Amino acid sequence: MTTLTNTSKLFRVILGLFLIIYALNQFLHFIPFTYGEMPENTKDFIDAVAVYLPYLYIFEILIGLLLVFNKWTPFVLIVLFPLTISFLIFNLTNNDLSKTWTALIIAILNIFLLINYKKKYIPLFS
Repeated sequence: MTTLTNTSKLFRVILGLFLIIYALNQFLHFIPFTYGEMPENTKDFIDAVAVYLPYLYIFEILIGLLLVFNKWTPFVLIVLFPLTISFLIFNLTNNDLSKTWTALIIAILNIFLLINYKKKYIPLFS
């Protein structure tokens, strides 16, 4: 049981740090990153939601901090799950599977942690 707990702590901190670094990079641009060529409908979507993206990145920083400091973790994981799925779907439908590794990592970490905290969610489904 200790190994699972240590793995869970490690994955929780990795997920939190990943979210914080990714969101801070959108503001500070300390890691060079390009989205490359995107389909026209993807560019249109990004242009349509661009005004809301800074709020999303602030939300990601907040979620990442809560995960790193282990505050409200079961709640944060449930809130993060729809964002994770939408991030994964967006990357998978962008027609470039080589750039989906970040979304896959986040999805795997989030699903593992949700499964690890499943006892906390039992009251939601009873």
